Amino acid sequence: MTPELWLAVPVGLLIGVCVGLTGTSGAFMIPAMIYVFGERPLRAQGTALFIALTPIWIGPLIPYWRAGHVNWKLGTVLAAGLLVGGYFGAQWAQTLPVDVLRKCFGAMLLLVALRMLLQR
Repeated sequence: MTPELWLAVPVGLLIGVCVGLTGTSGAFMIPAMIYVFGERPLRAQGTALFIALTPIWIGPLIPYWRAGHVNWKLGTVLAAGLLVGGYFGAQWAQTLPVDVLRKCFGAMLLLVALRMLLQR
């Protein structure tokens, strides 16, 4: 196993804790792949989607499900929209300059962070 892959184990564990705490991984996984592992943004996004394809979400889902914090109907409908919209968004991403994608992702994270910080 290469040194980079050995580093992926503790980074993956740390991101896993963050996923369990926040319910999201892209905000952690994509920057980690770009800044820790040197992946290009589109490759990091594609790799994050591959990771999401695997059943990794079962582990973090169980405590939320047991506590009654899962809206199955809403989740199913949103997942259907994500499937279709995600396909078209991914097609569009392939045509945009990397700099534009990075700035859009950063702006989205910043707006969400500001909303969360300023919310009462």
